[in-house]
Amino acid sequence: MTQILIVEDNDAYAGDMAEFLAERGHAVALASSAGAMWAALSQGQVAVIVLDLGLPDEDGFDVIPRMRQLYPGIGLLVLTGRAAFDNRILGLRLGADHYLTKPIKFAELAAHIEALERRVRAPEPAPGTWILRMSARQLELTGRVIDLTEKECHFLHLLTINTRPVPRQLIAAGMGGAELEDGRRVDMLVYRLRKKARSGLGCDLPLRSAYGEGYSLSAGFTLA
Repeated sequence: MTQILIVEDNDAYAGDMAEFLAERGHAVALASSAGAMWAALSQGQVAVIVLDLGLPDEDGFDVIPRMRQLYPGIGLLVLTGRAAFDNRILGLRLGADHYLTKPIKFAELAAHIEALERRVRAPEPAPGTWILRMSARQLELTGRVIDLTEKECHFLHLLTINTRPVPRQLIAAGMGGAELEDGRRVDMLVYRLRKKARSGLGCDLPLRSAYGEGYSLSAGFTLA
């Protein structure tokens, strides 16, 4: 059964699409924004994403290359109202597998999804790659693995999906607080995580602290 994530801010249209695909035997989830999409991806396995470009919080053309970096094995199908030839070329060059335009018959969409699912295979991460396994809450490097707490896993995932430093306030909010002392809790979490990585992985965590800006990764992570 193909696991499909529909990323579309038109709730009625997304609902009709999901109903049609579900009737064809697919497991379907919905996300109405890029933020909801990244959150859904952190919760489970998705085989194919149907991505609208006009999202309320992030342009789809910015999502595509980041998706390709973080989830290279996922099938990525763009479904958008942007029908211009230049947009089609850009979408495909950025990494979309298929670029379809609205309106479309759902039977045709399903055929594209099923063709994509048959040929998409997740490649093995290259040696030396940092692998963050969300469902298992583990961090892996060159075959060595450490277990993560829920907050440690959330922290690393937040840094992985952001290309810029993540402010301490945003990290603290994700940990269930936003007071000044929660910023210190973030620093303590980072301290423990660095220590755990050195001990369990034999390597320093590729974590950069920018004064006044927050934390970022200095090496790419692969999400699995």
